[in-house]
Amino acid sequence: MRNFVVRLAAALALAPLAGAQNFSFTVQAPLSATNIGASFEIDLPGTGIGDFEATNNPTGTRTCTSLFGTCNNTAIQFTNSLAIESVFAGSPTGGFAATIDTDTGVALISGFNVSPLGKEDGGADLTLNLLYPTFRTQQPNSLFIGGFNLPLPLGQIVVDSLALVQTADVPGALTPTAIADVYDFTALLPTSLSFGIDLLGNATQVGPLPFPLPVVGVLDLRGPEAVLTLTVDTSGKQSVPNPLGGQAFEDIPLGLPTILPPGGIANLLFDITPGDLALSFLADLDWTATGVALCEASNYCVSTPNTFSSGAQIQALGSTSVALNGFTLSAAGVPPGHAGRFALSTTQGLLPFGDGVLCLGSGSQRFPLIFADASGVSSYAVDFTNSAQPGALLTAGSTWNFQLIFRDPLGGPFTFNTSDAMTVTFCP
Repeated sequence: MRNFVVRLAAALALAPLAGAQNFSFTVQAPLSATNIGASFEIDLPGTGIGDFEATNNPTGTRTCTSLFGTCNNTAIQFTNSLAIESVFAGSPTGGFAATIDTDTGVALISGFNVSPLGKEDGGADLTLNLLYPTFRTQQPNSLFIGGFNLPLPLGQIVVDSLALVQTADVPGALTPTAIADVYDFTALLPTSLSFGIDLLGNATQVGPLPFPLPVVGVLDLRGPEAVLTLTVDTSGKQSVPNPLGGQAFEDIPLGLPTILPPGGIANLLFDITPGDLALSFLADLDWTATGVALCEASNYCVSTPNTFSSGAQIQALGSTSVALNGFTLSAAGVPPGHAGRFALSTTQGLLPFGDGVLCLGSGSQRFPLIFADASGVSSYAVDFTNSAQPGALLTAGSTWNFQLIFRDPLGGPFTFNTSDAMTVTFCP
């Protein structure tokens, strides 16, 4: 039996995992800025009627379509729209996840959820555009000539809860720069935009509205944290059918300045059902996000010489994300054509084993038999969804250790050997 103790103690060192890495990014508000100019116009078809009530408000306004005679307080059909002009500026908060594979030049972005203004509210100028047929009022007596737009400024309102939320995971492209471990980044993020406004005295949530977000930036992997700078400089227009889902508003009080004669106020109650929304925007976003690596994978233990190489080395390919189901175990330096199995355990060990070292602790299990190819590489694609195989045990948040055990009939007295080992924590 060989004496491995001194050799193993010297060889226990962590090594970074090749392939994809998972990061959790947080937008850094002090290093980021948001500037958005937006114009919204939402259709507000409905009816308006005077606030007269014989018992409770006998001096209230009456509306009617007849130009003469008694005014019986008849509902008037209005074709209104609400125009919102806003300029937002603030420091964003939020974050996202990224699975970064520099070998393939892909960064998979998921869970993007950012408040562009952070904790700040935005302001917007509100104008109600009224379009109506000719009608008249009593109390006060006035004639409203129809057929043209009457803009009615309603002052400034607060826009709050502005949010951009990703609606689907998408890959971004990584392009190496002249600086090692620094990459140009481009992606088109499908997001939804939502915000809250005071709509004619009613707190109303608008959205989510489809809001494609084209981003460019730079990914810097040189430091202890990944740094991703994102820049969005874009403008656009879109029409969103029925953004409030048929939500109706009843008995909204609104005072209309009289036209003929001027100087009075006709008090009406409106029933409206918001219709389609037209959106125009200009976005200038400069955001910096820092990312910490998640679900780290690292090598440990030691390998011993075999008849093909100085030692088989294990690595992982693909992603440690359980949802992506693209995790592959691989080992190089294995005698070509010989059988082996990847073993796994939740614990680690350090014992002589065959002509190698057992780096796994008790309770180990094994994947199906595989054979090394002509270049001495053994690979096994793990299927997290296959309940008949140990891959189903690899759940999000769990940590497992892996090692290849393989046949080497001419390599030593025990005719089998081992690779070094790897410990992996899996992501959702």
